Amino acid sequence: MPDTNKPSSTIGLKNLVIAPLESDTEAGAEYGTVVPVAGAIEATLTPENSDPDVQYADDGEYDVVYPDPEVTFTTRMADIPLDVQQKIFGSTVDSNGVLLRNSNDKPPYFAVGFKSEKADHTFRYVWLYKVRAKPLTENYNTKEGETITRQTPEVEWTAIKRTYDNNYQAVADEGVNGFTAEKANTFLATVYEPVASA
Repeated sequence: MPDTNKPSSTIGLKNLVIAPLESDTEAGAEYGTVVPVAGAIEATLTPENSDPDVQYADDGEYDVVYPDPEVTFTTRMADIPLDVQQKIFGSTVDSNGVLLRNSNDKPPYFAVGFKSEKADHTFRYVWLYKVRAKPLTENYNTKEGETITRQTPEVEWTAIKRTYDNNYQAVADEGVNGFTAEKANTFLATVYEPVASA
């Protein structure tokens, strides 16, 4: 049993999944079927609007207000199959099986989840509730004799809060705060919805 009081760094990334956000209103949020996306290499979350608005009064800092969260979520993949690209970028595939990117493509919103192994062999689990993909970054490179340089595509997503409850991310560490291995087994099967605290 891991020591839950001892910090443990993350050392892995696997089981990336996506689920289409079908509706998001003040009454609730609904998602479609969770779909696994193989080949995750790296995931980076970067706050983009974390600069506070500082109010000054009485000759000093008086109050601090932070803007609504907006996070850039970058995923580097071994490859992104065309059927997955069709989903996340809102592109079309013609009757010959050719993916067509159009200037009018509108990427839909998704939830994205994954897990990361920690040094103590437990896992950290993450869901981002409402993300939209930017156009794909691709690299192609010639082979230089027997030297091969792998090219790995990147998808940059923008993550924002849900209209429903203002949540934008859910994070859980296995074995911490009552998050058991049994709960972890199903955490990525459906988009996690919060439960009221006891």
